Amino acid sequence: MMNTKTAMMMMAAPLALAATPADAATFLFQITGGYQASFAIDSAALAPPAQIGAGFFTVFDTPGTFGGVGLTASSVTFNTTAFDGGLTIELPDGDFRGFLGSQLFTGTTAMPSLLTGAFTLASDIDQSPVTITVSQSVAAVPEPATWAMMIIGFGAVGIGMRRRAAIRTEVRFA
Repeated sequence: MMNTKTAMMMMAAPLALAATPADAATFLFQITGGYQASFAIDSAALAPPAQIGAGFFTVFDTPGTFGGVGLTASSVTFNTTAFDGGLTIELPDGDFRGFLGSQLFTGTTAMPSLLTGAFTLASDIDQSPVTITVSQSVAAVPEPATWAMMIIGFGAVGIGMRRRAAIRTEVRFA
C-alpha cells in the first residue's frame, strides 16, 4: 500500500511536467544611421524559423516602423557570415533593405539564438554605415506555468513540514 507522501508526489508529477518555465522573449531592433527602422521579433518565431536555407533564416510578417512609416515587413532574413552576415528587410511594396556585416545570431539557422548589443553594418545600397541595436524585452509578470510551479512547490514544502515527525528530546540528569 502506498503512503500519503508518495501519492501526493505522483499526483504532482504530471502538473510539474505540464508547467514549463517562461522562456519566450521579444527582441527589439533599432536601426539608425542612413536608414531608420524599428521592429520586434518574438523568440517563439525562431523555433524553428518560418523559412530556413543554407546560410540564412527568415521570419515573416514583422510589424514595425521602416523608413519613418508604420508597416509590416513581408520578411526579415538573417544571414550567416558566409552570406555576408547582417539582415535583409523586404517591405510590402517590394523594397529591399540589406545590411551587411556581423552575424546577428548564434547557433544554426534551424535553431538560432539572436544576439543582443550594438552592431555596425553597411547598407548594401551605398555602403553607408548603420547601427543596429538589439535588446531583449523582459516580461514583468510571470507566465501562468511559472505561477503553477511556484504554488506546487509551496504546497510540497507545506505538506513535508506538516507530515514531518516531531523530534523528541529527552534530558536526563545523572
